[in-house]
Amino acid sequence: MRRQHLHLTDLCHDLIEIPDQAGAIMVTGLAVDSKRVAAGDLFFALAGTHRDGRDFIGDAIKAGAVAIVTGALPLAKDIAKLAKQAAIPILQCENPRRVMAKMAAIHWSSQPGMVAAVTGTNGKTSTTEFLRQLWQRATWQAIAVGTLGITGTDMIKSEGALLSLPPLTTPDSISLHATLAPLTKAGVTHLALEASSHGLEQHRLDGLNIHIAAFTNLSRDHLDHHRDMDRYFAAKHRLFTDLLSEGGAAIINLDDQYSAAIIDSLQDRAIVIKTFGYAEDADFRILSITPSGNGLDMKVTYQGQTWDIPLALSGTFQAINALTAAVMAHLGGLPLHDALGALPYLKAAPGRMQTVHGHPTGARVVVDYAHTPDALAAALAALRPEASGKLVVLFGCGGDRDPGKRAMMGKVACKIADDVIITDDNPRSEDPASIRSAILESCAKATEIVPRDKAITTALASLVAGDVLLIAGKGHETGQLIGNETLPFDDASVANNKIRTMREALQ
Repeated sequence: MRRQHLHLTDLCHDLIEIPDQAGAIMVTGLAVDSKRVAAGDLFFALAGTHRDGRDFIGDAIKAGAVAIVTGALPLAKDIAKLAKQAAIPILQCENPRRVMAKMAAIHWSSQPGMVAAVTGTNGKTSTTEFLRQLWQRATWQAIAVGTLGITGTDMIKSEGALLSLPPLTTPDSISLHATLAPLTKAGVTHLALEASSHGLEQHRLDGLNIHIAAFTNLSRDHLDHHRDMDRYFAAKHRLFTDLLSEGGAAIINLDDQYSAAIIDSLQDRAIVIKTFGYAEDADFRILSITPSGNGLDMKVTYQGQTWDIPLALSGTFQAINALTAAVMAHLGGLPLHDALGALPYLKAAPGRMQTVHGHPTGARVVVDYAHTPDALAAALAALRPEASGKLVVLFGCGGDRDPGKRAMMGKVACKIADDVIITDDNPRSEDPASIRSAILESCAKATEIVPRDKAITTALASLVAGDVLLIAGKGHETGQLIGNETLPFDDASVANNKIRTMREALQ
């Protein structure tokens, strides 16, 4: 992509004070990784969890950075001396991440005209993916950005290669805007975006003009980072209090205990508020969601009219995600009958209640990303009615992440499933055995099997007609994080290959 040229004073735009003599400096790019700094770049030296960007200011200057933005803490004497000798201004501020997001939006000034963001513990990926599908079915040029990367670009004609995003639910602001600008110029008009708590807390979305914001739910997750539920909710809440544009719309799950706080915070603003859920006073009230031969049947009432909606999806929570997406699409300009009428055509996102077909006994095998207690409970509850035989669940818990949820997930599995297999799931730097032990403490009937591929093979071999197996935790992921390595691993592929071997053995 052609590099933009802007004076430093144009980029700063009242965001940060700059010396008079520095305003005329020409900036041709932005960088937050010192290894990717090119001549003419403005480098953001940010404090991270494991590393401090200030330690790399010298490298950035040597690579050709023309200015530095960093936090307000005093600089090391050697860094200050180096910058002075090189005549490189170091601009300090209280919130450099917010400044970075705002500058990225100025530097790459093109973004889709309709931006919708979804936050919550569970359901972000499916809701944004469903919204993208609804928009594209309406012939609008739409993409989704989140855990799956960028989806929908196969429908976009773009000159040159599209940039790839880092593997984060919500990308850093430089990567995000550098990607959105060429896509917008290629014709993208609608963006559905996952707003993670980390991304919101770190101001990654602060440069976007967000027109529609949705809240799915809030339950325990990421407490290794946020420490408690109040801080976790505060991060999510930012989407509505700080980022949702005036004149925009908020779609809120009224069944969630945190919904009232969000609604209260919007009362004095020019925001359209629509609620959904089973609650009697929900605007879009769910009357029922029932399994059918081909998926689900959902009955919804809105303003005195009742809608019967067939869905080719599995899991009550997926029906709720689909309804959320339809309400978002409607508030974004799609007629309601078109939004709800398109729901039967939705396809599940990869790794979200994804069926792996062909088990020789006819048993059902499902891969899902459920990696929180609530998500695991919802997935198992959705599959329970489908199991005329036993319901089997296979899962583990990630290392270097909230350890408190491990016993909770074991308890959920033990309560709902008939058979439980505990294995590894991205142990990272932790001892995998200690993670499994923490889960097993609350589920005495569970069987411990490692490695994960052996666990999947064993689970598949145990199934008979009428059984259902849920392989939970990794979903769409294609790698297993062990130590500092990411080893290739895909739950659906492993299950597919084993099922193929089982079928071949019967021939």
